[in-house]
Amino acid sequence: MCFVVIAGGPNKNLRPLLPILHDAEEIICADSGADALLPFDIVPGTVWGDMDSISPDTVAWLKEKNVSHKLFPVEKDMTDSELCLTSVPKDKKLLFVTSLMGRPDHVMSNLLLTMRLKEEGYDITATDGETWVFPIVGAFRFLIPDELVKDKITCSLIPLGNGSEGVSTIGMKYKLTDRSIIPGSSLTVSNEFDMTEKEHGFEQKSGTMLVIVTPKV
Repeated sequence: MCFVVIAGGPNKNLRPLLPILHDAEEIICADSGADALLPFDIVPGTVWGDMDSISPDTVAWLKEKNVSHKLFPVEKDMTDSELCLTSVPKDKKLLFVTSLMGRPDHVMSNLLLTMRLKEEGYDITATDGETWVFPIVGAFRFLIPDELVKDKITCSLIPLGNGSEGVSTIGMKYKLTDRSIIPGSSLTVSNEFDMTEKEHGFEQKSGTMLVIVTPKV
């Protein structure tokens, strides 16, 4: 079980996430994030935001289900998504459902927000339902969940900040051993799984990076 925060905006596929949503400890929607739940009649615990972009049908549905709402002004210092995410206790597992394509400022802001919260101690993962983003901080051995390991899936490492030190692959087609990776390097983009191996992932000795698992195009 985990807390799920659903951001507003397009380009989210909730269908692959239905088992997680049905089993979630709590679902919190940032404004029009509630629109994505309406087709599945999955009722959120709370909706946060200024209600400037949510559909009238969703508003009516939320009122019918007696969903609580926290109203904020349109002009504020943080996005609705950040307010929702930082409301979750740090000891809870957190899934951030957000668009990972579209406006680059929104996508980049949400990915950097995910990394910042990881650095602050949150157990957070981001997804749009098809692509998964796992922030990694410090000395870490990360194994990709078995259900994401498939032939038509690619895996990239995107170092942030000062980069990553001592990076090694586990069960990947293109192998690395104790490498230093600087931000902007394409060395660790589009790796693939060695399907003959039982475990797949990466190790790093220090640094910060995003592990991005996404379908090949």
